Amino acid sequence: MAGEKTEAPTQRRQEDARKRGQVAHSREVDSAIVLLAVIGVFRFGGPYMWTQIEALTFDSWSHLNRNPLTVELTADVGLELMVRAVMILAPLMGAVMAVSVLGGMAQTGGPLFSREAVKPQFKRMNPLEGGKRLIASRQAYVNLAKSLGKFVVLGIVGYMVFMSHWDEITTLGFQAGLADSITVLVSVAFDLATRMALVVLALAIADFIFQKADLTRQLRMTRQEVMDENRQSEGDPQMKGAIARQRRKLMSRIMESVPKADVVVVNPTHYAVALKYDPTSSNAPIVLAKGMNLVALKMREVAEEHGIPVIQNAPLCRAIYKATRIGQEIPVDLYEAVAEILAFVYRLRSRGALRATA
Repeated sequence: MAGEKTEAPTQRRQEDARKRGQVAHSREVDSAIVLLAVIGVFRFGGPYMWTQIEALTFDSWSHLNRNPLTVELTADVGLELMVRAVMILAPLMGAVMAVSVLGGMAQTGGPLFSREAVKPQFKRMNPLEGGKRLIASRQAYVNLAKSLGKFVVLGIVGYMVFMSHWDEITTLGFQAGLADSITVLVSVAFDLATRMALVVLALAIADFIFQKADLTRQLRMTRQEVMDENRQSEGDPQMKGAIARQRRKLMSRIMESVPKADVVVVNPTHYAVALKYDPTSSNAPIVLAKGMNLVALKMREVAEEHGIPVIQNAPLCRAIYKATRIGQEIPVDLYEAVAEILAFVYRLRSRGALRATA
């Protein structure tokens, strides 16, 4: 059907969407990697953090026991405790910040800042529209399904982990002391947290794939939109065809004029001008053709094929090229320089040398 969005989004449409901040991003991925980072820090740095917390607690009470409680002591001890607490929590805070930034960049394909994304959108402040998005929108149903699915899956994983450690948990109070019981419970807690975090990460990856596919669906284009964008980026095919025809016509006219010239002045390959002087029809030499780069090379080839002298004079060639149009006489201030070249060409002709390159 006409107007149906069946075409995949073009590169330009995806780049425009990125500039607006419209990229695939899953909050589930952010939550999963932060959870894994926290578990990793506690897993490998937990004993150190626990030791530092014990020392911090002991030192704070020892200060209070040795000295009378005053405002100055409270301020000094409070500042010291704050600094030490920050140092203890620094690995945890650093890991959370690092994985949050890196996880976001991994999803968006690098750093992303969009001014349009942070601009206030007053239509979003409409409570009726907000209610529709929360209740009756497709995204609301998707979020509800994801939450229910995650709750069920995590419940099953938690049940399986507890059942695998059930014998250890039930025998703690009978066969182990308090320290051993805490060690077992911490081990079970870490096992449960790690497995749940891995499950959450798997669900988050699936959610990111869904978000990417949903974004692609939103950015789909109609055939007409694709054609319009191609015209804008590459030019209208009809216009390009007309330009190509005009270029071929100009090239044909130039190549027909070169064999009629008395001399072709070059620079040596970037510019070329073909000159003709007929005292019976004009007062000064006329520019029959001129060109740059590939056209200049072609003019030189045609001139050599037809025995037209090709003279290298870069300053004169550039001056004639910039000061005259095709079919126009050369300026008066170039008469002397052109006259010297034509005199040289005429001498060659008088000696029978019909082709010359100097």
